[in-house]
Amino acid sequence: MVAVFAVAMAVLGFEVSLTRAFSVLLRFHYVFLAISIATCGMGVGGLLDFLLRRGPLRHSSPEAVLVATGSAAAVLIPAAVYLLFATPLSAHLTSVWVVTCICLPPFLAAGAFLSHAFAWRSSQGGTLYFADLIGASLGSFLVIGLLQLLGGINAAVVWGGVVGAGIAIFALASGQAKGAWAPALATLAVFALLAVNRTGAVIDLPVMPLVQDPNAKPLYQELGDPAVGAKIVDTEWNAFARTDVVTNAGQDDLFVYTDGEVPTNMIPFDGDMQAILPRLQQFIGFYAFYETRPEKVLLIGPGGGLDILLALAVDAEQIDGAELNPSIPRLVRKYGDFTGHVYDIPGVNIRVDEGRSFVSRSNERYDMIYMALTKTATTASSSLALVESYIHTEEAFSEFINHLTDDGCLAFVCQSPLILMRTMLTAATAIERAGTPRPDSMNHLCMLSVPRNMMGMGPYRYMLLAFRAPLETPTAHRLATDCIAMGYEPIFFPRVFEPEPFTALTEGKLDNTAFVAWWNQWAGVGARSRVDFAPCPDDRPFVVDMSVGIPPQFSAFLLVALGLVVLLTICVVVWLGQDRSATSPGVTRIAGAALYFCLLGSGFMLVEVVLTQRLVLYLGYPVLTLSVILFSLLLGGGLGSLWSQTWPMGRGLSLRATGAALAVVAGALAIYTLHPLIVAATLSWPIQYRCAMAMALLLPMGFVMGTVFPTGIRVVGSWAQDLVPWMWGLNGVTSVVGSVGAMALAKLWGFGSVLLVGMVIYAMAAGVGLAHYFSREPHDTGAERL
Repeated sequence: MVAVFAVAMAVLGFEVSLTRAFSVLLRFHYVFLAISIATCGMGVGGLLDFLLRRGPLRHSSPEAVLVATGSAAAVLIPAAVYLLFATPLSAHLTSVWVVTCICLPPFLAAGAFLSHAFAWRSSQGGTLYFADLIGASLGSFLVIGLLQLLGGINAAVVWGGVVGAGIAIFALASGQAKGAWAPALATLAVFALLAVNRTGAVIDLPVMPLVQDPNAKPLYQELGDPAVGAKIVDTEWNAFARTDVVTNAGQDDLFVYTDGEVPTNMIPFDGDMQAILPRLQQFIGFYAFYETRPEKVLLIGPGGGLDILLALAVDAEQIDGAELNPSIPRLVRKYGDFTGHVYDIPGVNIRVDEGRSFVSRSNERYDMIYMALTKTATTASSSLALVESYIHTEEAFSEFINHLTDDGCLAFVCQSPLILMRTMLTAATAIERAGTPRPDSMNHLCMLSVPRNMMGMGPYRYMLLAFRAPLETPTAHRLATDCIAMGYEPIFFPRVFEPEPFTALTEGKLDNTAFVAWWNQWAGVGARSRVDFAPCPDDRPFVVDMSVGIPPQFSAFLLVALGLVVLLTICVVVWLGQDRSATSPGVTRIAGAALYFCLLGSGFMLVEVVLTQRLVLYLGYPVLTLSVILFSLLLGGGLGSLWSQTWPMGRGLSLRATGAALAVVAGALAIYTLHPLIVAATLSWPIQYRCAMAMALLLPMGFVMGTVFPTGIRVVGSWAQDLVPWMWGLNGVTSVVGSVGAMALAKLWGFGSVLLVGMVIYAMAAGVGLAHYFSREPHDTGAERL
């Protein structure tokens, strides 16, 4: 149990740590794909164990196999980190094959260890699964602290030592004293490497810059461009992100990158606003403040302080802000002599919070809500990586507009014209929801851009203004005139400048779908290059992903993974079904068991992803959400697994598994139904009480989910112990299929559909259990063999 506990804790911690490190370098879709393929190793490790048990390891003792596979995992975890980030291979981190081949071995070894342990003690599957889930639960909690304390690279290394310690304890306790040396030495080596790396940075991100690769983040492209002359001068890791302060050759500003994404500026400021005013007037964001002169401003993502200076330049009296990355306020204050201590100026109140959640809990109304280049960075979870942003959805814009004063406006600055078009349609939809017909909703909007010859000067290129009240013609005319006078290019001003297709929108001749079709026709793009910038609801918050349908890399991987599962299942069913001995479980039983564990693997991930998505906005902070969700589900699952061990062997065990699967369906439906009511009643509660409410919802769900898998392990182990690694492997591989499938379904039809599919899959698993209960085959308890 100690060894299973340690390996499970380390596997989850290592996966999250790797995701956090990759998120600094690579686009989030790529991160999710790479980690999904790597964690397939958990399932493939089980399949490998199944084959080895019938071949080279046929006569090996279970203890020796467990010590060997566990020791291998302890060594391979730090070795993978070293190869990824401290060798020339780091120049190829955007190759999915390089990342997969390096990350796969530790997961293979861990998967082989766990599947072998469950096969050896299948009759105690509930107890072992308890250790597994409790270990993973603690890992989900500890990894947050380790990321905060050590950063992504060092946190990833630590888990090799955790595995080594657990395997050394197991080796000593099982009479394998000689085998304890390898994991013990691995543990010592890991912590020696950690000590060296903390002082000498032997392993860091990355050895060689990633230049001009679409999968690489902007920071690492600029680091590789000599013309930019970018240099990192300060770095801070936390559980949410890695934050870098960067200087560029020939520029006075400091640039703050969150996970290598588009930076925010720290502008030199000595307190003299008149001296800095000409510089501020160069930003397109100044236009919104100059035209509206707001007294109360809410900044969503104030970043390095530029947005605060823009508000101060027009004498705003109250400047509130919600900054998601906790490192940014610390770094701005650290460089306070450079920034003029802009976060601490009287009237400025910046909180570390998620912008949408902050607004939802606020009773304030603002003259302006300002967002510039805001987007949610990739979080430390492959599940949460699916959720791009809740601050740009239809519901979010409705929330923002409701928090404006009667003459207030929402100002949005972005880099891409496609994002501008999507945001414009989203704002129009939000205004329409408030009771304004679509043609009239366009009278609340105006858009402008920097001149085309200045597009390369920076990412602040396009602006949308969405007013709560419709713009009168004289006001729209003044806004358009000032736009031109300040050197910007008008895109749309109601009744003043309405080029096509905006004229058709104002006349009600185009809806969102028709506008998208018009854009694709106007742009002359082919069917393979179409874009989709229709508004995204909370149920499909993929705002930055402009592709139509499922991203091709995901669909290809999903088809390959599904084909692999089907092919391997057919092969093993046919192979084992040829055994006509009296003890053979038969083709029907093997096929039923394979289907059962495949359904559990995919169904669990589908349900978990939806539960995660539903609570991100409620808890507000992505990393906190990750910790609460994983801790609650895994803790509940561990307790449920331990309880399932008390169920007696025999015919009724299949019936109990059936009931547990149906309970998962009922629980998922209850949470999905009650969630809006609970959010409405408790959203204003302090964060600790909201966390307690989330745990109260998730623990019972995790409890029933934790009974289904170990019960199946006990049933299969009672009539064919050798099949347990195979079932473990199928469950692991299909869990990755489930996570990728969740993303694909959510992109197409929304998370509500994902949950519905997950519930159907659990109902099918219940049907398999029921079919086994009513089968006429003998229900051997396996007591003699066990």
